[in-house]
Amino acid sequence: MASFFKPPRFLIRERAAPRQQSTAPIEHTCYHCAKQSLHSAFAESASCPHCAQRLQLGDIHITSGHWGTSIQTTGSVTIDQDAQVQVNLIICSGNLHIAGKVHAMCIAGGQTLIDSTADIQGGIRTPRLILEPGSTVRGCLIETQSRALGQIDVEAAMRSAPGKGQAAQIEIKPLSNPIAHDKHIAARIYPSSDGPRQANFRVVS
Repeated sequence: MASFFKPPRFLIRERAAPRQQSTAPIEHTCYHCAKQSLHSAFAESASCPHCAQRLQLGDIHITSGHWGTSIQTTGSVTIDQDAQVQVNLIICSGNLHIAGKVHAMCIAGGQTLIDSTADIQGGIRTPRLILEPGSTVRGCLIETQSRALGQIDVEAAMRSAPGKGQAAQIEIKPLSNPIAHDKHIAARIYPSSDGPRQANFRVVS
């Protein structure tokens, strides 16, 4: 005997339905003041409750060309090998991974990885730097163990050329030991547009 009973929707088990993502708030670090705050898991932008600055949330993955004033996010930034990026400022509260060609002042709140295929010019300020063999650094200012996140004027840095302005104003101290004394692991260093000079490295104790 045929049944014409249609069960209510809540009794139907949808086996193929994906599991619902967590809606719990996510903690983000402000790249203006370096303080933490909670924001919706679905939000793409928000305001910092501590400094009232506007924030871009989430990770950024660049696979091709990108030109503009700045790249800003509370997440991590990944630049692929085939990507070319030319901006005044890249600032992220998370990690920074560069495998392509970048001309920018880069400030990260987490680890910065310069891949062997990377070609970078401008500047890098990061708490932890990994410089892989074969990477190319062109007249670049580099500060590792940096606490720059939350200490610079982001708006002013956006208007300054890469490696120039307030974001690049750091005290340069010579290292007691070279970062890479072996020619096989040392990064290739080229002159900048201002004249021949090597990259400046600074380790903050």
